[in-house]
Amino acid sequence: MNNDNTPFNGDGNTVTRSCLSNCIINNSCVKRSTLSECVISKTKNMSRITAEKSQFHDAALIERSDITDSIIQTQSSVCRSTIGKSIIQDKCTVNRSTLTGTTTSKSQLERATLTNCVITECTIERCDFQGLVLKYGIWERNELVGKTGRQDPVFIRNYGSRAGLSTSVVVGSTISSLDPKDNAQHAVPPPSYNVDSCASGDSGIDYGLDLPPPYRP
Repeated sequence: MNNDNTPFNGDGNTVTRSCLSNCIINNSCVKRSTLSECVISKTKNMSRITAEKSQFHDAALIERSDITDSIIQTQSSVCRSTIGKSIIQDKCTVNRSTLTGTTTSKSQLERATLTNCVITECTIERCDFQGLVLKYGIWERNELVGKTGRQDPVFIRNYGSRAGLSTSVVVGSTISSLDPKDNAQHAVPPPSYNVDSCASGDSGIDYGLDLPPPYRP
C-alpha cells in the first residue's frame, strides 16, 4: 500500500491491500483498490476499483468498477461499471453499465450505455442512449414500457443543442420511432448539381458525375 501524500482524516478509516496516490480518505473503507487523486468521504464499502481524479461522498457501495473524473455521492451504488466524466447521485444504482459525460439521479441503471445524457427518476435496462434527457420513465431495450411515478415520462432529444426539444412520450415508444424525421435528417443526401449549367457546358466545372447527355428536342 502506498500512502504517499495521503492524509487519513478522522476515525473509522479502513484501507487494506490498496494502492493510493494523493488521496484524501475520511471515515471510509477501501479494499483491494487503486486510487489516484481521489477524495473519499463517508463511503463504507469500496472494493476492487480503479479510480482517478474522482470524488466519493456518502456513497453506499462502489465495487469492481473503473471510474475517472467523476462524482458518486448521496447513497448511490456502482458495481461492475465503467464511469467517465459523470455524476451519480441521490440513491442511484448503476450495475454493469457504461456512463460517459452523464448525470443521473434517483435512477436505476442495468446494462446501460449512456453518453452525454441527463437521467432523472428513471429505470433503464439494456439501453444505449446518447445526447438525451430522460425523466420519470421505465426503459427496456430502448423502449418505454412504463413510468416510475405519477408524472408522464419526459424525453428531450439532441440535449445541449439548439435543436433540443422537450416532449412527453407514451408507453410503447422507442427512441428510433419517437421522431420519424430524425432518420431522414441523418441520411446521406444524394448528390446535387445544376442541370442548366451542365447542359450548357459553359461552367467549365467537372462535377464528377456520369450523367446522360442532355435531352435536345
